[in-house]
Amino acid sequence: MANIVIFCCPKVTNKLGCSCAECLKEMRSRKGSYERYKNSQCLDLVGIINCPGCPSQSGSERIIQVMEHLMGFDVDKIHFTNCMSFFCAFRYEYQLLLECRFPGIEVILGKYEPPVQTALNNN
Repeated sequence: MANIVIFCCPKVTNKLGCSCAECLKEMRSRKGSYERYKNSQCLDLVGIINCPGCPSQSGSERIIQVMEHLMGFDVDKIHFTNCMSFFCAFRYEYQLLLECRFPGIEVILGKYEPPVQTALNNN
């Protein structure tokens, strides 16, 4: 079993109304960054947390405080959402911060797979 935390962007969740539904769908169907898990492996979502904000707006140490609240759930992996992985200018800084503070927890960046678009049939 893997105990997972999903780490998402508050700008996307709050301002754009994202519910992390696509990330949850990826987790359940073992797509994107969740391909690493076998279908028979149980995944336990122990939390979805928002980044506390850009370092220029708030201290990046707030991420540590948020994660420490979840340590009682034996977190194995922290999955950055696709929005964090591709749009956040500080994603590598946050990844390094989490890996250094919690060396036993793997930090995984999202793996965006754009939806397949089909050509319209103009017949």
